[in-house]
Amino acid sequence: MWDLSRLSFERCAKTASMWNLEGRTAIVTGAGNGIGSATAQLLAAVGARVVAADIESAALTATCNRINSAGHVASPITTDVSDAESVQKMVDFAIRQFRTVDILFANAAIQLAKPAAEVSDAEWEHLFAVNLKGIFLCCRSIIPSMCSRKSGAIVISASGHAFATYRGFSAYAATKGAAVAFMRGLALDYAVDGVRANCIIPGATDTRLLQRYFDESPDPEAARKALVDQIPMRRLASPEDVAKAVLFLASDYASYITGTCLAVDGGLMAQG
Repeated sequence: MWDLSRLSFERCAKTASMWNLEGRTAIVTGAGNGIGSATAQLLAAVGARVVAADIESAALTATCNRINSAGHVASPITTDVSDAESVQKMVDFAIRQFRTVDILFANAAIQLAKPAAEVSDAEWEHLFAVNLKGIFLCCRSIIPSMCSRKSGAIVISASGHAFATYRGFSAYAATKGAAVAFMRGLALDYAVDGVRANCIIPGATDTRLLQRYFDESPDPEAARKALVDQIPMRRLASPEDVAKAVLFLASDYASYITGTCLAVDGGLMAQG
């Protein structure tokens, strides 16, 4: 299990003022595990009030317990991002609790590894409902509040599969490519309203999702080694690597950055 102490909460708290997130509210979807959990903890550690959302209630509660026990602020809400009513309840909850939503990290996602002709209608629809419709619903519900205050930062979790994929990932890659295109349009739609939208592009990250891919391979250790060998930095990303990049895009240090993608992939996409 990933050692969450590596986030160095005390060090983050000491530098909280430099990030200027004190008093701001962040919604993080998919906050129960992996990148979402690490990001929720990091945003809270630098002063943000976090609304942590996930469909897995137990994992979500564990994330919030870690945050609150460290003296920071997090409120959990069980959310199905593919359901409009559930998403609206999440946003209403955040505004009721903290009055504003300043940051959205639209991170919730699922993965499917199958050749295109083997993907069922139900699998395709569920994949797009979570990975793309979920982003749309979250943004649609949050943007009016952001526009009313002429301020907001949206970070969408995409993937290198949006640009270069592998065999067996056509459906998954389609959702991530669409997420990048949606982000670009979103950035243009709301730039004049002070709302920024960007994508984070995690590389191969040491999460439950990736471990499941290894476990389903004929030789998990060989699959892991083959993937690591493709990465110029010769290691998987940790969830905290990605969380730090999300923090940057959500902060005022990225105040003139919108409509772009930030890759956190150890140089993987630089190889072409």
